[in-house]
Amino acid sequence: MSPVGRAGHWWPGRRSRTQAPTASETPAEAVHIMLGSIALIITAGLLVLSVSAGTPLLTAAIGVVIALIMTDIMRSHRRSRHPRERL
Repeated sequence: MSPVGRAGHWWPGRRSRTQAPTASETPAEAVHIMLGSIALIITAGLLVLSVSAGTPLLTAAIGVVIALIMTDIMRSHRRSRHPRERL
C-alpha cells in the first residue's frame, strides 16, 4: 500500500472489528510518557545542579533515577506502538 492513505492522511488508521477508528495507546501509557517527560526534565536540572555543587553521591542517585524514568518511558512507548490484541 502506498504511504498516502484514505482522505489524504499519510498512513491509514487502525480499525476495530466494527471499522471504528481505534487509538494505538491507552490513557495510562500516554500519562506515563507525558509525566515521565516532565520528570525527566526536572531530574536533568537537578543533575546539573548536583554536578555543579560537587556532590558525587547525589549525582549518582539522580543518575539512577533518570535511568529508571527513561526505562519507564521506553516501555510505555513500546507498549503503545505494539498494542495487545483485545477481544
